[in-house]
Amino acid sequence: MLGNIFYRLDPLLICLVLMGMLLGAEELGFRLKGRATPARDAVEKTDVALVLGAILTLLALLLGFTYAMSQARFETRRQLVVDEANAIGTTYLRAKALPDPPSSEIQELVRQYAALRVEIARLRDDTPQKIREMDNRSKHLHSLLWEHAAALGRKAPNPIISVFLQSLNEVIDLHSKRLAAYRNRVPLSIYLVLFFVSVVTMCLLGYYFGTRKPRARILTVIVVLLVASVMWLILDLDQPRRGAIRASQQGLFDLYQDLSQDTNKKSF
Repeated sequence: MLGNIFYRLDPLLICLVLMGMLLGAEELGFRLKGRATPARDAVEKTDVALVLGAILTLLALLLGFTYAMSQARFETRRQLVVDEANAIGTTYLRAKALPDPPSSEIQELVRQYAALRVEIARLRDDTPQKIREMDNRSKHLHSLLWEHAAALGRKAPNPIISVFLQSLNEVIDLHSKRLAAYRNRVPLSIYLVLFFVSVVTMCLLGYYFGTRKPRARILTVIVVLLVASVMWLILDLDQPRRGAIRASQQGLFDLYQDLSQDTNKKSF
């Protein structure tokens, strides 16, 4: 439940909340240092600096590790769009080599499927109910296409039908792969650990700055902005439907336009 809510939030909103938490943690650390006894200042300053350096290194490693996970998922989604557009286009072309009248019916079903994929690409309502509806509509078209192809295969098996079945099977597989890629996010536990380490780091940073006079507020803001910016990038890449960075769907748009133009040519 918590994961569903987290992944549906806007990445920018999450990062703004994170910035507030980091600034609050730094202020807390600074105030805790203000209550410490002056006699242990020299020892504490050395110890805190040592621990702070280690935690900053850990935070940098966690950010880099999480970014790599998020970027890999983004690249997978982007590549699957290209693969699916190519597979649908190949299936449509091979359908032209099938005997009529099933050939025309199959081509029309492929065009409907391409239109559905474009509708999904433009979808903004990504609630579980809507995703399930689109999944059912896709599977329904898969069943109709496979029934036509199987009937042709039983009636007159030949190499042309065999290669068509192969490309149609790839289209069906790519639907499952794209759905899996959509659901494959960076685990929530990794984000929680990353947020926790960030808060602890800023708390120690505030404690360390408490040993310095005057207070380094500008450095604090810079560190908070850098951490929040990297977190925004990670979250944005990990969101298939939200945020500023999205995998291009242009391959599907171009395919649907080509299939529509092919239909218009046949009508004349």
